[in-house]
Amino acid sequence: MFEAAIVLLYGLVAAAAMAVTLLEGWANHDGLTFHRVAGLFACLLWPLTLLVFILHGGVVRLLTRLSRSAA
Repeated sequence: MFEAAIVLLYGLVAAAAMAVTLLEGWANHDGLTFHRVAGLFACLLWPLTLLVFILHGGVVRLLTRLSRSAA
């Protein structure tokens, strides 16, 4: 259940970012340029980098707590 909620949230954030990117291209009458396609691809990846930073912070906190209890 929790994993489904996380995937849904990830998808909603990525879809919102992609919608903004597509609307920006539509407003500028640019169509799908190389940079626009790269931006759409980046919209799929940036939430993943945020997740990596959050997990890294949690792991560092856990390792710090474990190292203090061992000393």
